[in-house]
Amino acid sequence: MYRVISLGKTSMIAVVLTLVLLLSACGQAANQGNAPASTSADVAKSTNDSVVASTEPAADAEYWTYESDKGPVQIPRNPQRIVIPVQDFIGDLLTLGVTPIAVAGNDILNHPYFKEALTGVEVVGDDMTVSLEKITSLEPDLIITYQEDTYEQISKIAPTVFIPWGKYDYKERLIEIGKILNKEQQAVKWVADFNQKLEAKKAELADLIAADKKVAIFEIAGKELYLYGSSYGRGGEIIYNGLGLHAPDLVEEVAFKEGWASLSLETLPEYLGEADYIFQGFSRGVEQDKLDILDSVFWKSLPAVKAGHVFTYDLKTYYLSDAYALDKQLDEIVTLLKSLQ
Repeated sequence: MYRVISLGKTSMIAVVLTLVLLLSACGQAANQGNAPASTSADVAKSTNDSVVASTEPAADAEYWTYESDKGPVQIPRNPQRIVIPVQDFIGDLLTLGVTPIAVAGNDILNHPYFKEALTGVEVVGDDMTVSLEKITSLEPDLIITYQEDTYEQISKIAPTVFIPWGKYDYKERLIEIGKILNKEQQAVKWVADFNQKLEAKKAELADLIAADKKVAIFEIAGKELYLYGSSYGRGGEIIYNGLGLHAPDLVEEVAFKEGWASLSLETLPEYLGEADYIFQGFSRGVEQDKLDILDSVFWKSLPAVKAGHVFTYDLKTYYLSDAYALDKQLDEIVTLLKSLQ
């Protein structure tokens, strides 16, 4: 048996309205004909499009989400007040035609490579410390750093992008910073142009320096002595990676994996005896420390020293390995090697 439910006046009106809505919906469905329903693929595409839109700088967006190693961070699409509290990224910005409002580094405004380009730029610290108060007062809209110990504090001042030191080589890092600054095309073009320049410079040296010639990078640091490879500044990126020159076998064995290796005075002939050219630097200590090494029989007995094939580099400039510095180092190194022939 069916149960009969008595409806009041109000309930009857509600039923009528419900029937009207149902009939209307059926009519709309009929009018749509064979229009396909949304599939899971359509939904996924819509979701992916939303993700892309949030992680790439849209032309009309004031801010966009950059996926940094510290997590997503909202950064300005066209930052105007950039602070670089580490000296190693300064040259990357300058290469892209961007001048930061503030930088850090020991006597950085008098750096031979940066002096002219950084005219009027503020200094917020040295190689070891930065002033959070000074950075705050400058009201930056973007900060780029690799310093772990100050990241949390700095990131509270302004949007901060953390780029781990050593994650990228200099070309990759320039392109990554280009993305951050909305100048990726300029970065990609610089890399392509620089690759062409490297090939041209290699061709200049090809007829002067035989493929089997060896080049070593050696540095005096007080009482300590070091060898350097292809990834620790001192011109190694240009000498070994860029120009394709080789270090003595033993130097490659001990110094290239970590980027550097220490050695003793007595072992100089063992490590540098095979070198045809030596790039020599002095990083710390007193003048007498350097003289003690350069006046030693171990140094004077080296073939490269006897041949006069030693170039003393300025650590202040050759310490850096950014795009701006390496472009200048390339010209200097090739000119030097050509002059020694």
